[in-house]
Amino acid sequence: MLQDLDSLAARIGQLVQFTRQLQNERAAMQARVKSLEQERDAMREQLQRREAEYSDLSASMSTHDTQLKALQAEAQAEQSRQQTELAQCKAESEAYRQRLAASQADTSHLRLVADKAREQIDSILVRLPGAPQE
Repeated sequence: MLQDLDSLAARIGQLVQFTRQLQNERAAMQARVKSLEQERDAMREQLQRREAEYSDLSASMSTHDTQLKALQAEAQAEQSRQQTELAQCKAESEAYRQRLAASQADTSHLRLVADKAREQIDSILVRLPGAPQE
């Protein structure tokens, strides 16, 4: 009977030791779970920050894209206006060139006519009575 009691005591000792070991493992597992939960929460916060940053960047990119399209349309309209103005200036310049050429031709013609008239006047003046003889 003593032997049975000793065996029972040894068995209870083993059970107590095993229970303590399980309690230690449970505490270690709970600490590990708590650490993992903290890590999960930190990663969740980081994800939320990144999603907010992505959302902000996406909105900013959309705004910039809209502004870029508006600026491109404005630049295209300005280029079209300047091309129209350039065409008008070229046409005006060509008209002035033509007028200058016509004016120069008229001037040359008038000089020729004036020279002929001067020669005719000189010829008439020479033939007039009392004109000085050369």
